[in-house]
Amino acid sequence: MRHLWTSLVGILLLTLVSPCGAIAQSAERPDLSTQPTLYVVGYAHLDTEWRWEYPQVIDEYLPETMEDNFALFEKYPHYTFNFSGANRYRFMKEYFPADFAKVKTYVNEGRWFPAGSSMEEGDVNTPSAEAIIRQILYGNNWFRGEFGKAGAEYMLPDCFGFPSSLPTILAHSGVKGFSTQKLTWGSSVDVGGVQSLERTPEGTPFNVGVWVGPDGKACSPV
Repeated sequence: MRHLWTSLVGILLLTLVSPCGAIAQSAERPDLSTQPTLYVVGYAHLDTEWRWEYPQVIDEYLPETMEDNFALFEKYPHYTFNFSGANRYRFMKEYFPADFAKVKTYVNEGRWFPAGSSMEEGDVNTPSAEAIIRQILYGNNWFRGEFGKAGAEYMLPDCFGFPSSLPTILAHSGVKGFSTQKLTWGSSVDVGGVQSLERTPEGTPFNVGVWVGPDGKACSPV
């Protein structure tokens, strides 16, 4: 997918890396007690809240994301894919109804996952708690209406910083998990050799764990 940051990452899945290299894709379930196994899910990061304007998103990025993944579904029988942002799915339905129908087929088959719970991957530092809750309310309502299912996780792969209230907000919105790549890059660690008072020299001390909010509500960040 041109211009997209596309990666295979373990999202909300058990991730164990084999020291002997990757095991070939197989329909047989591995014995996790004896076979170190890496589970990965495809994901395309489309940042419609930053520099990528909607006309280009609609004309180029969305059709490429769909077409490239349709080809991967056909080539690899066990390939699965996550894509977030209910607003982007809304564009798919409006501008590419035939392709959107194929997306719905793959969603029903459990191969394409409408992820992230929200309408967009917006900032969570400046907006109020109500704004974040509305993102989830409208996003998951759209997913339920179109796909009959809602996201159970909140995905903010490219957001600089998170308020301590976020796990409480997510928990009260019915969201159980949280995923980002900014715990260890450009947020909680050194930026250009400068550290804020809120940063520790070693950075965030975990990659996977349970994040507890001020009222004791929790979500599980990945």
